[in-house]
Amino acid sequence: MTKEQLGTFIAENRRDRGLTQRDLAERLHITDKAVSKWERGLSYPDVTLLEPLAEVFGLGVEELVACEKREEEQPVKTILEISRESRQSDRRRAIIRTALSALVMVGVALLVFWYSGTYIHEEREDSIFLKETVGDVQYLYVEQEGHLLRLRCGDAVDFDAVEQTNERGKVVYRLDCRWNRKTYRGVVNACTRTEMVVLGGMMDVDFMDMSPAYVNSLFGYTPVLYTLEKPYPDPFGAPRGQVWLWDYRFYTGELNEKRGIWETREELLHIEDCMNVTVADFDGDGANEVIARTRWPEKPYTVYKRVNGEIISLWPETVSPEIQEALLCMWEEVP
Repeated sequence: MTKEQLGTFIAENRRDRGLTQRDLAERLHITDKAVSKWERGLSYPDVTLLEPLAEVFGLGVEELVACEKREEEQPVKTILEISRESRQSDRRRAIIRTALSALVMVGVALLVFWYSGTYIHEEREDSIFLKETVGDVQYLYVEQEGHLLRLRCGDAVDFDAVEQTNERGKVVYRLDCRWNRKTYRGVVNACTRTEMVVLGGMMDVDFMDMSPAYVNSLFGYTPVLYTLEKPYPDPFGAPRGQVWLWDYRFYTGELNEKRGIWETREELLHIEDCMNVTVADFDGDGANEVIARTRWPEKPYTVYKRVNGEIISLWPETVSPEIQEALLCMWEEVP
């Protein structure tokens, strides 16, 4: 590097920056004559002025001394650009991952909230109201506040060994079950018999025998007397408009028509806690059956039929419109 080369380089950079010799001199705290000498190649700048002079021109000291600007090589520029884009991409991915994690956590929380509000897993002690086999699937029914829980039997449940009643009353079992509070359906995984039994119907009420009524023919018997007993308001019936539940008893025997009394009387059927009953030929076999309207929306009808001298219960999904009308309660009938 000669004085002339350095002077020419200083002059070119000064003009590129739009500075006069006086302007450059003021920034370096020297006289404009000193700047003039540099640019004419008469002298070198003082060593202490090299760094501030390079800063004015936006150069490094090495570039000033070498009298040339060094451009970044293209591969280096490309690598730096790729690095910047990669950092930006990483930041975007981090933001997306954080947002997705938050959404997953919210979704899991909502799922847990929904599940805990819909499904119940419990151990309960209860009597078995009904056993039912549909195809190859076996079910146990238990009462739940005005509803019937339909519990599908798991592999560990011995369905055939489950007894509903014995000589002491309704047998109580300890059940491990999970059920849906909206559909009242679920699964029972364990059913263990206890030493407890339940006596009577669902409510303890004073006995009240209503005026008896007669049926010409029932179960092959003639005549048949039936009575209504123990009326009480259904504690879970308000949403469905159910007001009263009754016990019904059907009797037969020998009636002394002259004296108007029963000399002998045999109970044929006792139905507990139902809304209404009617007598009709349900299945068209020529013999009358008793059709009861239950208090459970899941199993609204029970048909009592005599088969081989034994009265059995059937649970149809629906009954004819005529029977439905006959089973209307007083608070449901249209004047």
